[in-house]
Amino acid sequence: MRVNRSLLVGAGIAALSAGIGLTVSVPAGASGPAGTRPAGSSGAGTQAITYVVSAAAQRSALEYWTPPLTAAATAATGLPSRAGMSPDSPDALIAPAGTPTATRFSGLAAVGALFYTTGSKQHFCTASVIDSAPRNTILTAAHCVYSGGYATKLAYVPEYHSGTRPLGTWAVRSITVAAGWRTTRNPNLDFAFLALAPLRGKHVQSVTGGLALALRSSYAQAVNVVGYNDGEADPVRCLTRSFEFRPGQQEFYCHDYRTGSSGGPWITGLNPRSGTGAVHGVIGGYEEGGDYEWASYSAYFGAQFAALFKEAVRAG
Repeated sequence: MRVNRSLLVGAGIAALSAGIGLTVSVPAGASGPAGTRPAGSSGAGTQAITYVVSAAAQRSALEYWTPPLTAAATAATGLPSRAGMSPDSPDALIAPAGTPTATRFSGLAAVGALFYTTGSKQHFCTASVIDSAPRNTILTAAHCVYSGGYATKLAYVPEYHSGTRPLGTWAVRSITVAAGWRTTRNPNLDFAFLALAPLRGKHVQSVTGGLALALRSSYAQAVNVVGYNDGEADPVRCLTRSFEFRPGQQEFYCHDYRTGSSGGPWITGLNPRSGTGAVHGVIGGYEEGGDYEWASYSAYFGAQFAALFKEAVRAG
């Protein structure tokens, strides 16, 4: 687990009394309000549920995240370890020989910190801008934005580093998660798509560029993983290899992915100059990303992921 899991006031089908947003659940085969539609034929668990953030709540989030608060935001209630090998492995607490270590860098335009609150506490995860028709879509782990209730005061800061916001601060206007995540916390559905409001008349992708999605690809890939760790001013990255942990879950080994790195993209074919590449996974899934800092997990980007992305783009 890499983020705080404090409970919020529960979500419902109608507008929340605080005026924060609207949650819409659409039965399979039906059309629904707020731009939400069912997620196709991949099963009830991947039915899309979109939570719409009110304009007032968006403005409040942008006003809330002052530099001192972003600097003070934390990622989790516990540190520092974050899933290692299978619990049955005799070496479950020991990183394999040759495991690389992540290094700090100044960041990528298409990857940033996602700030949010749970109750009165300030937290963050990692998220990335995804190439989409609306040009306003970011991807993170579902456990970052829904854990018993929706996160509040969400704001996305691309290429955040050393306390600076070179590409601005963007308000979140909707959150799309799978019904199976909300009801059972299915680790194979630990991904979420957020739509961002325009900033000064521009969509986020026109400012940051976007990463493609690597759908239904082999588990085994060379990946550059980017994440924001609790207590560090700059993001980290690591070139490593992903592999199958079990059906529906993939894993990589690299030291120094701690709380805050949840939602961090696993990028294949990264071009460091242009910042382009394809996202193969996001830190999350099994044990919400893992309990050890040297081994991390992601839900597999298969049919369920593709169905949710399709519905999120429609809703966004």
